[in-house]
Amino acid sequence: MLTSSDWLLDPHSCPGHNRNELVSHLDRLPYVHHTEYLHVELPKRYALVNITDLVGGVLERAGVQDGLCFVSAMHITAGVYINDAESGLLRDISRWIETLAPYGRGYEHHQTGEDNADAHLKSFLTNHALTAPVTKGHLDFGTWQQIFYAEFDGRRKKRILVKVTGLAK
Repeated sequence: MLTSSDWLLDPHSCPGHNRNELVSHLDRLPYVHHTEYLHVELPKRYALVNITDLVGGVLERAGVQDGLCFVSAMHITAGVYINDAESGLLRDISRWIETLAPYGRGYEHHQTGEDNADAHLKSFLTNHALTAPVTKGHLDFGTWQQIFYAEFDGRRKKRILVKVTGLAK
């Protein structure tokens, strides 16, 4: 079984964020539709990292005052979720996920030459995508809510889609 030292757990940032890529920006006032990719390459195979500030930056560049922000992990071995940014909780979540989908060799998927069956199962335990409300130009969250990217087959280039749509500022 893996331990917390096998995981990158960062309640405050995304250490593997490389760059943002503007995909499209449509201004049809009063409506705006804005799409960016967040490019990440996390240094560990497993990670739970806070991407709230990165998503907030996309929202700011979008210029949406009231609308929705859609975030999607664009890989079948990753996920996104909303929860508290507390380090003990991240350790608890990583242990819970590892208990339900442990790293190991006994998976049928490995008979195809792959070694990441646990990553596919772990991604089932988080969400592929989430939608967050935007009010007055900001993510409209409760006190402790933050957006996390969950990586289960890291150490390679991945993208996270952020799409913001709504009424312009």
